[in-house]
Amino acid sequence: MKKQTFSRTKQGGFTIVELMVAATLGVLILAGAISMLSTNKRVYTEQDEMGRLQENARFALDLLVRDIRMAGYAGCADDAAEVVNHVNGYDDATDIHYFIAVEGSENAANWLPGNSTDEVANMIPNSDGITVRYLAPTGIFVVSPYMTTASAAIHVTTDSGLEKGDIISITDCSSADIVVITSNPSDPPCSSESDLTCKSSFNHNSGTVTGAEPGNWLKDLSKTYTGDAGILKFYAARYYVGNDANGSPVLRRMTGVDKDTGAPVVSDLVEGVENLQVLYGEDTAGSDMIADTYVNAAGVTDWDNVVSVRIALLMRTVDEYGPDVNDNTYDLLGETINPVDDRRRRRVFTATIQIRNRSS
Repeated sequence: MKKQTFSRTKQGGFTIVELMVAATLGVLILAGAISMLSTNKRVYTEQDEMGRLQENARFALDLLVRDIRMAGYAGCADDAAEVVNHVNGYDDATDIHYFIAVEGSENAANWLPGNSTDEVANMIPNSDGITVRYLAPTGIFVVSPYMTTASAAIHVTTDSGLEKGDIISITDCSSADIVVITSNPSDPPCSSESDLTCKSSFNHNSGTVTGAEPGNWLKDLSKTYTGDAGILKFYAARYYVGNDANGSPVLRRMTGVDKDTGAPVVSDLVEGVENLQVLYGEDTAGSDMIADTYVNAAGVTDWDNVVSVRIALLMRTVDEYGPDVNDNTYDLLGETINPVDDRRRRRVFTATIQIRNRSS
């Protein structure tokens, strides 16, 4: 019997040098992957924060530009001097219902020219504010039966959507009257869409009426209005920068007083607005409706001659990110703003707005 023999091959392995090289390569690859992940995360965070900043800026500018363009609009009468204001406080220049097209607050001071202190205590120091007022179109018209006396109820279509406490204007192309609606517009059942006897009517009584703050000082309008008259809503807004409940700066807007309590109605609109600067374009030569000079609120000589407005917003990212501290200063219409040093990024946005009601 032949004896079988077995050959034992020598088993190979990794040397210490090979293991060290492999470990080093692994560490380098892992470090590269981590670095790439970190870079991608940093880029994503920056793009996300800056995109959010730009979106907030666009929204804030849209709000301000739209309202400033409409300042002083009084319907087809097209002349604020023809507006008769029946709202309590109409003759008090500090009241938000005082019908002046544009007002300004310089460095969180009282609103000029009326000298109102509305929300001044809640404004961020070294930031401006702007107030605009106008009569907003509604598409609602006066219908028969028409007024027989200047104190009579106003009749409109039943689907007007008006409510007790709304401040509205009845206007035609020669005059306008601003009143507070003191009764919920009646909404009778209609037999058909063509029922001409089915109308909605509302009163504009004087005195204190619950749910209709601030009320009317006079019931009689300046005239009786007929089918050539329409309904517009009185709009007033004070824009400024204040701190929200978390202590972060936001663009705020005061739009009047509560119908029941008379307390200011204030809304936080856009986060990340750190500063607002405003210059007013005043037509000082020739009444050609073209701004000859731009000045701050304290420098305006005649607010009736303000024909355009220039605004600048300092926007910041909502959150801090990255290792770099931002210690820059920013120029906003000639004002140097030095925000707190932090890890937020900032941008300045500007716009010049023509007040359409004073451009012709």
